[in-house]
Amino acid sequence: MSEKSRNETMPLPFNPRSPEVQANPYPTYRYLQKHHPIYYRTDKKDWILTRYADIVEVLKHPNIGRKNPYLGRSEEFLARPPKPIETNNLQAKFWLWRQQSQKIVDAWIIQQDSPDHAKLRQIIQPFFTPLRLQPWRSQIQTKVNILLDRIQERGRMDIINDLAYPLTLGAIGEMLGIPEQAWHRHFKQWSKDISLLGDIDVSAIVQERGWLAIANLADYFKNLIAQYHNSSEMPDNLICNLMQAQAEGKLSEEEVVAHCILLWFGGHSTTQSLIGASILTLLHHPQQLQMLQTDSSLIAMTIAEVLRYSSPSQAVGRTALLDIQIGDRIISKGEIVRCILGAGNRDPAQFSNPDQFNIQRTPNPYLSFGQGIHNCIGKHLGKLVTEIAVGTVVQRFPNLSLATDSIEWEDSFLGRGLKSLPVVF
Repeated sequence: MSEKSRNETMPLPFNPRSPEVQANPYPTYRYLQKHHPIYYRTDKKDWILTRYADIVEVLKHPNIGRKNPYLGRSEEFLARPPKPIETNNLQAKFWLWRQQSQKIVDAWIIQQDSPDHAKLRQIIQPFFTPLRLQPWRSQIQTKVNILLDRIQERGRMDIINDLAYPLTLGAIGEMLGIPEQAWHRHFKQWSKDISLLGDIDVSAIVQERGWLAIANLADYFKNLIAQYHNSSEMPDNLICNLMQAQAEGKLSEEEVVAHCILLWFGGHSTTQSLIGASILTLLHHPQQLQMLQTDSSLIAMTIAEVLRYSSPSQAVGRTALLDIQIGDRIISKGEIVRCILGAGNRDPAQFSNPDQFNIQRTPNPYLSFGQGIHNCIGKHLGKLVTEIAVGTVVQRFPNLSLATDSIEWEDSFLGRGLKSLPVVF
């Protein structure tokens, strides 16, 4: 009997869309680690990995890549020949729009294997090094202070909507070259729709909303790029630097637009979730919160522990480029492997007392930013913004407490974040 057929009759132990898993996935992760650490879902035709060591092996494996297939993509759309667009031919417009959206996503650096990945990373990475980001520290601190000043007299705020969202969108917006007055009214909805595009087990309708968000953002950035083309000045921002790379023949026009969208989305969504998770986790652990308030130098270790304990990035997907063996299982060429980072971060084989939140944990080799060539390009920006935001909130409001017992999480499983987080101070 094959390894896959052995678990075909087992009850499915992993349903990421269930309310129980979305509210608290960690008991499910522990069950999988103990009973089915390398689990093949016969109905979904994918592998679920929950052990730290297996996840690291997959993320660094030379025969496991990103390209084919992207979660949620459709070969049918890409293969369909384009048709002439007529004014009343809505179906043809839909097919063209869908093809264009998928080509944009396929151009993302996170979708590339070597050597294309290395080429793109060489262009983008220099803007996100700790040295390059250091001058942004004072600007981020000023923005945090302004946002907190606005709500000071109210005695309450929503950490997500009053602080995390405008702060993170403003930070990546300034880096890209999007002034606040140019923010689109649909930014928040588009961000939510994209977060579900490549998620696990979502419906076709949900995926189509994600593709539509990509198309709308492509139009938005094409217009913004055109404005810079027509400007007499080219400021030192990410959009203009990507445009310069295109002028030098290093990027195509499609790659420029694609990475404007990726950097915009990735630059605020995960960090927003990390800020929310940090405040929530600290409020659930008052002794750890008090320790941080007493010694502000613990902020970097605190955010590192939040990244392990309540990661905003719960899983990443990979594809086997050849037949490979992981543990005692054979993964065939073309099969999808889903590495559950949130599970690996609480693997007792790697972390002592993994379900204990400890802001002085050391060492702390969490998986939340990935491993191997695809480790998160914006991790230093995310940590910098979160450390400043969370550190300022807990010092400025020493009597901070939750204003609700009802915590709601967003629908996304891969990118786990709060819908809101009301607090009083």
